[in-house]
Amino acid sequence: MSGVAGTALGLSRTLLRVCAVWNLAVGAILLLVFVASFVFEDTVTQQFRTRMPELDLAILFPTVRMWLVLGAPLVAAVHVLLSRLLEIVGTVRLGHPFVPENAVRLKTIAWCLLLVQLLHLSFGVMVKIVAAANVEMDWDFSLVGWIAVLLVFVLARVFEEGARIRDDLDAMI
Repeated sequence: MSGVAGTALGLSRTLLRVCAVWNLAVGAILLLVFVASFVFEDTVTQQFRTRMPELDLAILFPTVRMWLVLGAPLVAAVHVLLSRLLEIVGTVRLGHPFVPENAVRLKTIAWCLLLVQLLHLSFGVMVKIVAAANVEMDWDFSLVGWIAVLLVFVLARVFEEGARIRDDLDAMI
């Protein structure tokens, strides 16, 4: 593959790798913050009580910790998603995108996107909980992510069919 398409694929691979490293770095940071939330709890509590006495820390701390815990499956889902997408880009680079493995990869990506959407809903619930602790925070529901989940499941089916047709054509030749 050459020209603009080859350049776009090369840039896509680089961007996916950068995103994968960034995602893992975010995961490591979430883990460190979770551990630090216990180690430095007294110090942070004192700071909040001094600077923002209106906050209900009995609600805030457990909710933030739950948020950090739910960050682990989010980071894992994004890691799997990016890895599978990178593998698909590799097959496109070789000129063989319609292979059964890519259909499986797309289904995996769709399941990862579904998990991300479900976690997004849970984060919305937690935003409402921290509002009870007198913390102002926004959260928006959007259909775009849910449509993307459906789109990728359909695309996986298209790839299954494309791979089947390709196998049939190869058998006839």
